[in-house]
Amino acid sequence: MAMKTFRSALWALLLTASPLMAQDWHDNTLYIEDMEATVDSEVTLSVRMKNSVGAEAFAFDLILPQGMEVVTEADGTPMTALSEERTTARRTDTFMSAMLNTGQGSAVRVIAASSVCAAISVGDGEVCTVRVRIPVGMAEGDYQVQLRRISIADTLSRSHDVEQTAATMTVHDVLPGDANGDGEVNADDLVAIACHVLGVTPDKFSFKAADANRDRLVNVADFITVVHILGEDPTLSQGGFPRMPPATAPHRKE
Repeated sequence: MAMKTFRSALWALLLTASPLMAQDWHDNTLYIEDMEATVDSEVTLSVRMKNSVGAEAFAFDLILPQGMEVVTEADGTPMTALSEERTTARRTDTFMSAMLNTGQGSAVRVIAASSVCAAISVGDGEVCTVRVRIPVGMAEGDYQVQLRRISIADTLSRSHDVEQTAATMTVHDVLPGDANGDGEVNADDLVAIACHVLGVTPDKFSFKAADANRDRLVNVADFITVVHILGEDPTLSQGGFPRMPPATAPHRKE
């Protein structure tokens, strides 16, 4: 009986000292989902909150891998924005960010809070964004983007702290799906891939970009991959496919 009492007391002490042990590690935290980017481009990182408590404030440090940069305004302020998916500037009326000097990669600290006791309701979704640049010369590969010193304050003034979450950013030297090399993925790329599959490869055709599913082949699977990238793109015709021009075989010299 004494041992059972001791174990119960020890467990209660651990829960009091480390509240996160009593809940899912992935709850009451901030995170970024895995993403893809292209060299010499800017991407918007979506910072999401998963919370089972009403949250009146949150804060975090975003740490980028060596070479990537947080985009800044003309005055040097990080280009961050409060998302309206789960909150608004009226309710979360304090939203600030500042560059951090880590001595390594680019980093930014963000804080958001309400001075009118308005809570972000329980759920899972975007709360803010951070603009990031992938410079020329950055090698292709997978890079880790980290959120550190994550803290969420709930409606009872309790702090829910997580040391770190991380996501993978896959960097490409060409834009996957941009088969015609015009810098964007649209219905024209579907036409280019379809023509290539039919044996009539367009003059301006990027095999590496057309290999949208990265299996080192360019075929109908890449066509479908680009369809999935476009999703509900209104430029596509009925049925989700573009109107293809008639395929004609190249003229042969007699």
